Amino acid sequence: MLNQLSLDLPSKNIPNVHVFIALELSGAIGVSFILLTALFSRLVKRCSTWYTFCASWVLSCLSYCLIFFSGDTLNPKPNKNLCIAQAALVYSVPILTALTTLILLVHSWYNVHFGLSKPPLESHERAMLILLSGPFLVWLFMFAGFSSFGLSNPSMAHNFGIVKISSLIVIIITFSTIPIQASLALSLARNFDRSDARSTISVQTLKTVIRVLIFSFLILVGFAEGLIRLLSRHHTPAVDIILAALPVSGVLIFGIQKDLFQAWKAWLCLKTKASSSIGTSSRRESKLESYELSDFSGSTGHY
Repeated sequence: MLNQLSLDLPSKNIPNVHVFIALELSGAIGVSFILLTALFSRLVKRCSTWYTFCASWVLSCLSYCLIFFSGDTLNPKPNKNLCIAQAALVYSVPILTALTTLILLVHSWYNVHFGLSKPPLESHERAMLILLSGPFLVWLFMFAGFSSFGLSNPSMAHNFGIVKISSLIVIIITFSTIPIQASLALSLARNFDRSDARSTISVQTLKTVIRVLIFSFLILVGFAEGLIRLLSRHHTPAVDIILAALPVSGVLIFGIQKDLFQAWKAWLCLKTKASSSIGTSSRRESKLESYELSDFSGSTGHY
């Protein structure tokens, strides 16, 4: 955790803290930019679970930066309540990201397996309500539990038992994604063998699913990290750095897509046209003013 990095060996860990914070903030900014583009651009279409997936990773990145935002990153005694809040977030938010990743995989599996042969999963309103809200409800429950424990036992905010509970839940969720990933990979392989006419899914869906699958394989790093935290009381800062790099990897995987670049290009062109039109109108107004002044001076001289 961030404050643990800065407390153990301050002189040696300061560069690690800076790298950790830089990665988390880069991930938060990058994923937020991608998410906002998908929300406000008509050119970008994604499945509904993709949006909650991105939102959970933005929340995850920001959760590790609370003490940084307060300016107490290297303070050996940061604000107690803020420290408890960050500890509760750090213990609970991996459960949220693991759940949203699992649900995005399930949604991708449904799209690949059934394609156009069955109605989209979004047509099942109750199922979608559970899939979209479930991870956040579980996260709120876990966050409230960790927060109440930390407030009632401030000295045990970094208790190893709490870390074990969080890590065990993340391990179980992550482990459950493995058979889905395997089935999804096999289905994608079959789709590649088919001709375009026989393919059951669209090209855009296929591209998105491949990216989801690649990122979910990277999430298996979280599985290994959970095992490390579960089996050992101590771990090297490299583990935290690797985890902080996951959102940045997500930015590269989900951000380098043609429709996103088209949306950004369209916005840039619109902004350029707007600025040029403003400049043209201002030049016209200045010309009109100069004409009016010349007419006025001419008429005054005549009289």
